[in-house]
Amino acid sequence: MGVRGWMRGTRGSESAGLGLAWAAVTRWIDLAHDLFVLAGVIAFAMSGALQAVGKRMDVVGTCSLGIVTAVGGGILRDVLIGAVPPAALTDWTLVPVAFGGSLVVFWSHGRWRLPRRPMLVLDALGLGLFCVEGTVKALGFGLNPYAAAVVGMLTGVGGGVLRDVLAGEIPSVFRHGSRLYVIPALAGGGVTAALWIAGAHSLAALLAVAAAVSAIRIASLRFRWRAASPRALAEGPLDE
Repeated sequence: MGVRGWMRGTRGSESAGLGLAWAAVTRWIDLAHDLFVLAGVIAFAMSGALQAVGKRMDVVGTCSLGIVTAVGGGILRDVLIGAVPPAALTDWTLVPVAFGGSLVVFWSHGRWRLPRRPMLVLDALGLGLFCVEGTVKALGFGLNPYAAAVVGMLTGVGGGVLRDVLAGEIPSVFRHGSRLYVIPALAGGGVTAALWIAGAHSLAALLAVAAAVSAIRIASLRFRWRAASPRALAEGPLDE
């Protein structure tokens, strides 16, 4: 074979070994990603179901509101960008998982208290992942960066908006005094679009953006950060 041929063979073996190692790492990353997505779906579904039982809805209403909260943002995204049928209707895991999370809330209501803090953390993780995923998918379908960032934001917050509308309330993300939700989602979408334009949208970079969005959301809950409000509202209710 000769020295040069042996070196080529060695490099090929090393490349093959690195390729197999990277494939294994990628599989673990994909698995972790899928688990985080399902955790976000469960958290979103439970938040919708909690609102439903607070409105004294029956099991049908509770599960319906939970499912809409969990997958509504993704359906909005897919309809807006023309990715039909939506992923929620082709991925068999999403709706059953949301249905299960909603049932847990319905049957546990009045029996035991669900831990609030872990649910808020899962909700924040879901927000980060969904806004980044929504932006990347929109860019892949040819949307311009500005529109893609908005679609990414809608992916993260759309389900909650639909939940509140169906429950007959002003969406919580628009209420005075609500913690940061839309702003980190829109910022995450914007950063993701900028990375896409720069050609730096590696998996590690996208995961970092998702983590940053989640961290900002959690910090806003911890330190009571909120969006600016008119001075009159900040000082108190207006006199009629």
